[in-house]
Amino acid sequence: MDRRFLVVSGLPGSGKSTISRRLSPLLALPVIGKDDILDRLFDTRGVGDKDWRSLLSRESDGLFQTEAEHSRGAILVSFWHQPGMPADSGTPTDWLPQLSPRIVNLYCECPVATAAARFTQRRRHPGHLDEFKSYDETLRAIRKVAELKPIEIGQRVYCDTSFHADVVPLAKKISEAFGINSLRVQ
Repeated sequence: MDRRFLVVSGLPGSGKSTISRRLSPLLALPVIGKDDILDRLFDTRGVGDKDWRSLLSRESDGLFQTEAEHSRGAILVSFWHQPGMPADSGTPTDWLPQLSPRIVNLYCECPVATAAARFTQRRRHPGHLDEFKSYDETLRAIRKVAELKPIEIGQRVYCDTSFHADVVPLAKKISEAFGINSLRVQ
């Protein structure tokens, strides 16, 4: 089976989920988001403390991988583990190369301050415990991540997500990276 995977990476708050939902119909690929899986676990298993969130986050990593492996191709959205991060931080990437030879990495870029502001302003499931993180804590954490090297998987395509990007040219660029010369815009 000729499966295509778009691995969406970038800073927390860089707009990975937003751009993925906008690209999905253009690329004819479903979005599989790790946070969506984690939210379902919070809904069924409950909200707890930081250790509980971490436990469910690791469980959702496994479910995320399984969903991706059983798909016919997808847009995979997560905050991925990067070299230099603590071992239990970010979604592991070691399984990604086995999915398909047709992987493109969409790297979402925006200023650190923009990402931190978005992160603190967004409303996610209470299980993420976001309300317990101040803007300053979030800014410091995102600055640390910004110093790390991006994940190395597939051909990288960059997208400036500091504004509402035009997704049609971006979808065309991604399609070309997949080796598809024509894009049927729906």
